[in-house]
Amino acid sequence: MNRISDEVIERIIDFYLGDISEREKMDLERWVKESPRQEQCFKQTLKMCQRLRLSSRGEQAGGMKTRIQEKWREERLKRRRRFAWGVVSSAAAVLLLVGIFHVYNTNWKEPVPETLPKISLLESKHGEREAILQFPSGNEVMLGRENDRTVPLAEGIVLKSDSVKNLFPQEGGKDVMTEEYHTVIVPRGGEYNLTLADGTNVWLNSDSKLKFPLHFVGNQRAVYLEGEAFFEVTSDSLKPFVVKTAEANVKVLGTSFNVMNYTDEAKVEVALLKGKVKFEDTRNRQTRALVPGEVVRMDKASTSIVLTKEDVSRVSAWRTGYFYFENMSMEELVVKLERWYQVKFTFASEKVKQMRFTGAVTRYRDLEYVLKMIEKTRDISFVDFGDQIKIYEK
Repeated sequence: MNRISDEVIERIIDFYLGDISEREKMDLERWVKESPRQEQCFKQTLKMCQRLRLSSRGEQAGGMKTRIQEKWREERLKRRRRFAWGVVSSAAAVLLLVGIFHVYNTNWKEPVPETLPKISLLESKHGEREAILQFPSGNEVMLGRENDRTVPLAEGIVLKSDSVKNLFPQEGGKDVMTEEYHTVIVPRGGEYNLTLADGTNVWLNSDSKLKFPLHFVGNQRAVYLEGEAFFEVTSDSLKPFVVKTAEANVKVLGTSFNVMNYTDEAKVEVALLKGKVKFEDTRNRQTRALVPGEVVRMDKASTSIVLTKEDVSRVSAWRTGYFYFENMSMEELVVKLERWYQVKFTFASEKVKQMRFTGAVTRYRDLEYVLKMIEKTRDISFVDFGDQIKIYEK
């Protein structure tokens, strides 16, 4: 078996340090793909670099490269095969049980070496409270962390402390307001909470849109959703609340439920925590009545509907600050991470795509922390290529 040369190891270290040209990067990627052994060497060397980051803080890039090369020779002589991504702080409480992981939030954060010339995708920050309010005219205003600001919406109506406030009294027993719609747009890496004019609370997940009126007129309260949202609907037996999406509508009187209908996902999902809702697909008019603890999922292509009994709090765990993965494929899982951390994942094989996970991890930690937890439960490695993170099987 041919020995891996020191020149190749030096090139991998240069890749890790960001001191590599595009041509050299392409040559290295071709070399990695030539054989499983070379791919293994590539991943092992990158992980060795990660292990030395803390002890190399403040050290010049040349000195760090020398230390890594010496470490490689030492491990090669001893024929070690060590596959650890990095150092996990002893302050991080991690529970690993039968392939299920659960991460509790701590203040620990691995420091970033000063010698790195560029920011790693693995150090991508978690999402935060952020949204855009779009007026019917097309004008927009940013909504951020400050929830005490007042935004004029129309004459006599404002958005104050994230709540739509009607400043007009009723005249002659009739509403003087018209049903004018505004849109809250939550970008990738954002989330937002809004209280509508009737007192209904809405939590919007990242990459979602909600079109809502400033005042509900007529015999129903209709809003339009694209993406994912959790609703706590104010009860009104005379005026049902309706969430309309491209493929399905959800009709309620007063209840708490989660709706997910992203354009890039194959299914529509509604989970009911309390109350009662009616699910109806817009194509074939199939309906399902849900009771608390039930989840309905409809395949968009076939319109087939499945109703199951589940722990629905897990479906809406994002609202309380967690990702929850229930027997979820890696392909589905990374879509959620991409929306929240604004990064791109690719796969080294179809087998990796279909690996399944069950577990929970906080949404409010950096991406590297989350990926370390996943690595501890499955035989996979995440490799940062600068413009994407590629997932390999160990």
